[in-house]
Amino acid sequence: MRRKRSALLSAVLLVASFLVVGARKVYQYAAAPDKDKDSDFVFPTTAEAPPTTILFDSRPVHFRFRQVGGFTNDASHLNKTPVYGIIEITSEEDIRNALNYARQHNLKITCAGQQHSMGGQTFTPGGLVLDLRQFNNIRLDKAHKVVNVQSGVRWWQLQQALDKEGSSVKSMQSINIFSIGGSLSVNGHGVDPMPGQIAPTVRSMRLMLSSGEVVKASPTENTELFQHVLGGYGLFGVILDVDLDVVDNEIYDRRAVYMDYKDYPTYYRNNVENNDKVGLVFGRLSISPGSYLRETVAHVYFRSQSRAELPHLAAERYETLDRLIINFSKRGALGRWLRWTLEKHIEPRLHSCLTRNQAMSQKDICLVSRNEEMYDDMAYLKNRLRDTDILQEYFIPYDRMPEFVDRLRTIVKKNKANLLNVTIRTVHKDTVTALPYAKQDMFGFVLYFNVGFDDEDNEILKRTTTDLIDAAEQSGGTYYLPYQLFYSKSQLERAYPEVESFFAVKRKYDPIDLFSNKFYQKYGNRGKTEFYRRIYRFSPNVAFTFAGT
Repeated sequence: MRRKRSALLSAVLLVASFLVVGARKVYQYAAAPDKDKDSDFVFPTTAEAPPTTILFDSRPVHFRFRQVGGFTNDASHLNKTPVYGIIEITSEEDIRNALNYARQHNLKITCAGQQHSMGGQTFTPGGLVLDLRQFNNIRLDKAHKVVNVQSGVRWWQLQQALDKEGSSVKSMQSINIFSIGGSLSVNGHGVDPMPGQIAPTVRSMRLMLSSGEVVKASPTENTELFQHVLGGYGLFGVILDVDLDVVDNEIYDRRAVYMDYKDYPTYYRNNVENNDKVGLVFGRLSISPGSYLRETVAHVYFRSQSRAELPHLAAERYETLDRLIINFSKRGALGRWLRWTLEKHIEPRLHSCLTRNQAMSQKDICLVSRNEEMYDDMAYLKNRLRDTDILQEYFIPYDRMPEFVDRLRTIVKKNKANLLNVTIRTVHKDTVTALPYAKQDMFGFVLYFNVGFDDEDNEILKRTTTDLIDAAEQSGGTYYLPYQLFYSKSQLERAYPEVESFFAVKRKYDPIDLFSNKFYQKYGNRGKTEFYRRIYRFSPNVAFTFAGT
């Protein structure tokens, strides 16, 4: 009896231990972050380390330093970099004074919003960062369907302002947390297939050059500057404000159509391309083991004649559940199967709809508003885990999608990269910007990888990235530049043969190379180490303070 009681107690303790460990895991995967994620892990490490101490002028300045010395990082959490300081911008005068200060002290300037570029495009080692998020006025001209916004406005702020007026953004990135200035600087794209990219929806903008001069640029005025600022990664000046097209808020019939990946181009051409009834569309490839990168879903939003009342924007539901599911999917095949299965069979039942009408086919027709479907902050992606999620994007001609997906599947499996999601967008041939990623009408493949804060995971992702860039080229495509700087100069020049002309025009409008970032330093700067020397160049008549970094 003692042995039986002992065995029973051991079993109970074992089960209890499993329950405790399981409960802790569930909490870890589902809990929202209680602070900003930070990492001292930097990848890739560089032998060209910046100085450990930066000198700064202690005299009064005509702007507000939010941070003096210290570090900044971007959304990759892999780019911790020492900076001279971060300036909080609230007015044009702040910007002018900051540029003057940088010129006087031989400092580099970089503009920043939400810092969701992942290769140091929003800062320079030892440089000044302009935090533009408080530079955020909005003025709507509803009669002419145009809105004027300062560059620090976040898309969610604009969406909330437009929603109250029954209006909607014409084109934006698919997540609304980014700053509008940042989106213009990378020429972002979203889920409305008709404009595709943001650039065609820009009527004009005002820009402050490195000299402090303010100029207006549009498709008919200062056109060279206009073409280079859009997708110019902040290298030509500070975007002050911009006039953007807006449209009416609408009601859509939301549908999901599942198919084999090889059928997606034909489905798209027959049902979406040049179809005025389609308001929004995006696709997704399965990451479930049984249908890995084969089964594909097209989410299509058809304009509805419904007279249902348009709802006001509301907070996302099921954020905790979504966070739990996606974090579980990072850990292996079971989680990936579960996530795809829930998305396919359960999510349509949970999706918020204006109305649900039962059709003859016994499938629900879900009516939604344009603003509601474009209002996505993806808060469920934020977590407490000691890892980070990395985006990449590749642009492939419609008909060559199957061969690229085959190469993608092979490369990811070979390298054992932790691929969590593949979304498919539409980008049309770019006739606006000077550095176009869409050489013709293309599908944009948005890839979402997970890596730990360690060299092994990141070496895998680096190898995967360079392989995928080659795969995109072999499939007649290109890749997107706002992410990690793993690509070689030759890969950059093959994908963007205009890049040397782009850098030359940058130096034309910014002859003192005041505006810079890590992308420009690696691929376009004439002297990589020049900025180190400039840090130490100062007048003996000026009082300085040490800022330990």
